Amino acid sequence: MGRKNKPRLIPEQDKRICGSICLCQLTIVLSCVSIVYLSVAIYLPSYKAFQSGFEATPVMCQTINTTIANNCPWASCGEWCLTKTGGFCTQIHSTVRRNGTDIQLENCTRIATTACPQVKPEAIKKFNCNNGTECAVLSGVFNCSLGRFLESFANCALNVFLLTPGHCKNMSELYLCHHKADGGVVIDAEKDNLKLNGFFECVNSKCTKIKKPFSCDRYCPKITTAVNVLIMQDDNLVSAECDVGFAYNEARGKESGVRLATPKKVWDETMGVLLTSCHDVIKDGDKLRATDCLNGTLLKQSELPHPFMNFTQFWKIYENSNEVLDPNEIFLPKQSSVTIYNSSKLFINLEGCVNTLRGECNEFVAMYGRDGDNNTAQSRFQCYYNKHNSAFVVLRFDLNKTWRELLIAVCVPVSLFVISFIALCIITKSVKVGDDSKMRCKYCAGETSDVEDNNFASKSNHNINCPMESHEPCLPPSDQPSAPIDSLPTNEDQQFQCSTKSLKLSPCTETTEKSLSVSATFELKETDNRPLVEF
Repeated sequence: MGRKNKPRLIPEQDKRICGSICLCQLTIVLSCVSIVYLSVAIYLPSYKAFQSGFEATPVMCQTINTTIANNCPWASCGEWCLTKTGGFCTQIHSTVRRNGTDIQLENCTRIATTACPQVKPEAIKKFNCNNGTECAVLSGVFNCSLGRFLESFANCALNVFLLTPGHCKNMSELYLCHHKADGGVVIDAEKDNLKLNGFFECVNSKCTKIKKPFSCDRYCPKITTAVNVLIMQDDNLVSAECDVGFAYNEARGKESGVRLATPKKVWDETMGVLLTSCHDVIKDGDKLRATDCLNGTLLKQSELPHPFMNFTQFWKIYENSNEVLDPNEIFLPKQSSVTIYNSSKLFINLEGCVNTLRGECNEFVAMYGRDGDNNTAQSRFQCYYNKHNSAFVVLRFDLNKTWRELLIAVCVPVSLFVISFIALCIITKSVKVGDDSKMRCKYCAGETSDVEDNNFASKSNHNINCPMESHEPCLPPSDQPSAPIDSLPTNEDQQFQCSTKSLKLSPCTETTEKSLSVSATFELKETDNRPLVEF
């Protein structure tokens, strides 16, 4: 019979050692990659934060100007720190100041909140003067402008409309515009509809063009005036009839304020109408709690129109009020008295960028980019500043969080790298490669590990060559002379014989195997009345 292909046996130790080496090498590679990435995402920003000199105690910031620049040298927020911000970007400037006064108004009744949200341009009704008699009775201020024409009207809140000739929007529905019709030529909106290109003041479809830029204020009607407290909070106006007001802290100009152990009375109903601007107002039964209140002024009841006023009237009253609540600027002070920096760049963090790629910058601009155009509320928020550098302030700054992130970012990849490196060094010293190109542990199975593995391989191959149905022992090869022809087994007996050709042994085990072969004596016992033959 020809020689059969024997399956190549791989010792169990070789598999485990190869798996360990691959795992350690993979861990080292991943650790190195993570260290390179974290050097940009964590290590350098952390070092910059610790060396920045920013105060850990936050102050208040208010947005005063938001612009969209092209090819700008800096941006308040960038979506990816590994690339420089290019193209259009948002730049935000804010004023930096100390906190105002926290107050509580007691025994309040008739508490009401009037919302004066920013106008959504898409909510304004649109007229198509090219459609029959739709513009037969136009009255008010109308925007019939093309896109490029609107660039000169930067002060108007509706400078984003993109219209075609003959399509107009009635701005007077939601805005009170301060304008003067100086175009001279009167256009009939019903007949000369294609000439409606620009801003017009219309009276019963007779429209006069407005050439000069103008401004518009939001309508916020029916603000009740039969009260003695008016608080501006964001784009809302809170009104109430209260008896007394207490302060919980004192302002100290540009220095940090002082918290009072006992609240101090700063206002009562006999002093007149209290007008102030606060960051947050919370209703608690018959009490109103307000935080960060500024510009506290007093008004006479006769100065308020009755029984209601609109948003434009309120702003005029607010701008003209000059009787301060506290001349010493300790309680409800003027904003100018607690201002640290008049104008500073606002960054989302020290790098001015984020790496999350989740649209954080869009949310940042929407929340902190309101600069008070058209008498809207300015964004008011906590920020962090440097006492010795007024160039910029940051929204996010937490040294404790930075330290925790740095500790994790250093310990985890470095520990994995060191452990994997030590494991590879140990494997290098404790593993040997045999003549069969298999790896074995020197200190795991002693000095006879090679012999045991080869004996196991020899026995396995020996069993492969022996038929399973044989009832006679397999005979090893022998150097003794062959038996006489008469004593040879017959054809009937040959079916019980099998080949016992051994595998070639390695030099280190050849002597041992031969000694075992020479000393062995095999006996063929007599069966079926045949003579006993000994070798």
